[in-house]
Amino acid sequence: MWTRRNEQRANYRKSQPSLGLCESIQYGLSVSGSPVRGVVGQNVTLPCKYRVNHQNDITTMCWGRGSCPSSQCSQTILWTDGRRVTERQSSRYRLEGNLAQGDVSLTIVNAAEADGGMYCCRVEIPGWFNDQLNNLEVVIEKVAAHATQVSSSVTPRWLSISSPEAPWALNVSTSVHPLEAESRGTGMYIKIGVILSLLVLLILSLLIFAWYLHNT
Repeated sequence: MWTRRNEQRANYRKSQPSLGLCESIQYGLSVSGSPVRGVVGQNVTLPCKYRVNHQNDITTMCWGRGSCPSSQCSQTILWTDGRRVTERQSSRYRLEGNLAQGDVSLTIVNAAEADGGMYCCRVEIPGWFNDQLNNLEVVIEKVAAHATQVSSSVTPRWLSISSPEAPWALNVSTSVHPLEAESRGTGMYIKIGVILSLLVLLILSLLIFAWYLHNT
């Protein structure tokens, strides 16, 4: 099936007129964007679009694993005639964008680590060397699984008592750190010193007041 389909596409491309130099440069660019990151078990979308001004601009395209070769896609995983998906390697590969507007972004359902790597989006533009190429690197991470493991490792500790209040009583430690006890003792000494100073000042004030009364 793949061989017959490739021969049909090759004959179609030869029958199409070649575009001008400016159009060839415009559509023949190979664009490599930033890595597309996804999470294991979730859907990840690889963006790819081409310009559609008229219905005649709608064209065939393919998605494949690995960088874009000189023609078509290597390790092809999906083909579309521009209006519907005609061939796909797995039901996990979907085109959920508006094909009529040139949105051929690939959605990988329930991504796995094995889905990471380089992908090729190739839009077939009539003429020689006019295809729009887009190489996308995909990175699938285990962020969700790691977060679940961390959250599940936190468990409460209960008091070992026979009281009915035990289910919601937390295990509270009553031990006092040596530095905390030392700081409390120092604070007590300071308070005693302040009180003694105030008493001395009060006694001196009384003596001065008595001396003043005696002289007057």
